[in-house]
Amino acid sequence: MIGKSTKYVVTVAMLALIAGCASYRTDTSTTFASTKGLLNANKIIISETALSDKKYKELGPVEGEVKKLTIFHRDPTKEQVDIILSDKAAAMGADAIVNVVYKSGVGMTTWGYIEAKGTAVKFAD
Repeated sequence: MIGKSTKYVVTVAMLALIAGCASYRTDTSTTFASTKGLLNANKIIISETALSDKKYKELGPVEGEVKKLTIFHRDPTKEQVDIILSDKAAAMGADAIVNVVYKSGVGMTTWGYIEAKGTAVKFAD
């Protein structure tokens, strides 16, 4: 018969093992069309509104998601999902992402998530 203290030690050990796993899951479908996309990802402007002071052409929608895998990890942040958006927009040849909408919460398969959707745009010359 297993004692209470043994059950406690086993439970704590299992939790420690689980907590050591990856912290976040992201959308890994990002593919870069060129090396130029990789270099320009950190230059993408991200705005939750339209950029009224600039003329641009819409290239298409971009979206990304970051999920927290265990209850022990920190909640995903806007900065983390912005990196995914920037990578995808750069691969499209975009200069900015406009009208970005963020949504966060807890899902059926995750302890927490943040997702973002916006429109990739290219500035007019």
